[in-house]
Amino acid sequence: MDLHRDWDVIKSEFATALNASRHCAIGTVGADGNPHITPIGFVFMRDDKTLYYFEQYSKKLPLNYQTNRNVCVMVVNSGPSFWLSALVKGRFASFPGLRLYGEVGEARQASAEELAALRQRIGPLKFLSGARKIWSGLETVRDIRLQGVEPVRYPRMMEHLL
Repeated sequence: MDLHRDWDVIKSEFATALNASRHCAIGTVGADGNPHITPIGFVFMRDDKTLYYFEQYSKKLPLNYQTNRNVCVMVVNSGPSFWLSALVKGRFASFPGLRLYGEVGEARQASAEELAALRQRIGPLKFLSGARKIWSGLETVRDIRLQGVEPVRYPRMMEHLL
């Protein structure tokens, strides 16, 4: 899979998987060489082959970025109907997940457009007590400039996709 040639497919697959799972994971490596994976709920794709995510609670990611700005963002379609259909048919209709490789930028204040996208994603849940507790005050974002992509592979069930 090629980041530039397959960008429209990547965007579509990413959106579908993110919608099904409601989050993705960002993998980093710390100064001690140990890997660390952080679940992130609000990740957004742009047309220019970049992502941005809202960084609120993570303590380890910013520390790891001090020594290594390379990241792997992984999203998996965990939708039950997606998997049941694949298991019944013996093949995936689309990629079960993606790994996106890139370099993270500095933390910055979210733009009005980014905050509007966040509000839209939260939707009517914003009125719930728990939603207000965990999602109010999300204002800081980081950009990720993508450099590569790799689909999650189950070769015998996705030969037609590779």
